[in-house]
Amino acid sequence: MHPKKRENLLQLTDDQRVDFFIRYCADFEEVWGLVVGEDNWVTFIDYENNKIFPIWPHHDLAEYCCFEEHKKMKAKPQPIKLKNFLEKCVPDMLEQNTDFGVFFNLNREAKILNPNILKEKLEEEYHSLWG
Repeated sequence: MHPKKRENLLQLTDDQRVDFFIRYCADFEEVWGLVVGEDNWVTFIDYENNKIFPIWPHHDLAEYCCFEEHKKMKAKPQPIKLKNFLEKCVPDMLEQNTDFGVFFNLNREAKILNPNILKEKLEEEYHSLWG
């Protein structure tokens, strides 16, 4: 991703970044999270004691915006195919009482969404694009 485009995206509000995330992920059919090792997905507990799974629309954004503590853990961006995200990841997060932190910026700001709400938004956008 061109650095200027990345900087422009990071200037958007939380809601605007969510809108971009929904459009981009539905179009490219993947979501990006962070893993440590083979398959240890990064989650964290926020200041309100909520479990959060951070996700981004693009590899470069996930790598650029991951938290310093995740970099120290050697977390790396990893894609999740949209179909797997919707069919497996969302139910798993519901079961684990984990919300999604959608498109964190460098200030550690993101819109926190319930998995069902995120799923609805992604499915609606996907069907508007692909029928």
